[in-house]
Amino acid sequence: MYEEIDIQKWDRKEIYEHFTRVKSPHYAIGGNVDITPLIDFAHEKSLSTYLTLIYYMTKVVNGIDNFRYRIVDGKVVKFDKIHSNFTHKRPESEQFRYHTCPFEGSVEEFVNKTSAAIAEQKTLFGGMEAVPNVIYFSCLPWVDATCITNPGMNNDDDAIPRINWGKFVKEDGRVKINITVTVNHRFIDGFHVGKFFIGLQEEIFRLAENNNDASLNIKV
Repeated sequence: MYEEIDIQKWDRKEIYEHFTRVKSPHYAIGGNVDITPLIDFAHEKSLSTYLTLIYYMTKVVNGIDNFRYRIVDGKVVKFDKIHSNFTHKRPESEQFRYHTCPFEGSVEEFVNKTSAAIAEQKTLFGGMEAVPNVIYFSCLPWVDATCITNPGMNNDDDAIPRINWGKFVKEDGRVKINITVTVNHRFIDGFHVGKFFIGLQEEIFRLAENNNDASLNIKV
């Protein structure tokens, strides 16, 4: 479900029109996030750390209006909900796959249901059919990547954000990751990317507060 935006009455009208005239309106911002409490939470609950992180990233994205704008049939729309599309790989294989799953339920329900679905996936694309109201997630766990670019972003109407990150890095007793957020400036400014980073960090630290500061028991 989505609502169509009346551009003439939209408070982003001038910004949208400015970056519509700009060739290649996509840009990327990288930053660090402390995921120590999330790792401990996932281990305690026997959940995939990767899917737990995707759950909370998707939750934060859904709370920021600008991340829910897309162009459908040439019209600007704002979706009610954004779902998750991510890459995954089996340990015994060098080939990755894509999976799209609905964002619904608790973190435990989301992770367990999605874990079961990707275990059964046998093709390159799995899960839901292709939809525009997703976020593309991907991880490069072997490299402490400070920035990651994405292929296929040659369509200026492409408003699907990409969120990428590298390996977990232990530093001063904490675990951090570098996250790159790639967005379309027609819809998302640095202010909104900042809201994503702040919101994600708050969600993760809240896990420690709800778990009697479980972050003190670090497992990597």
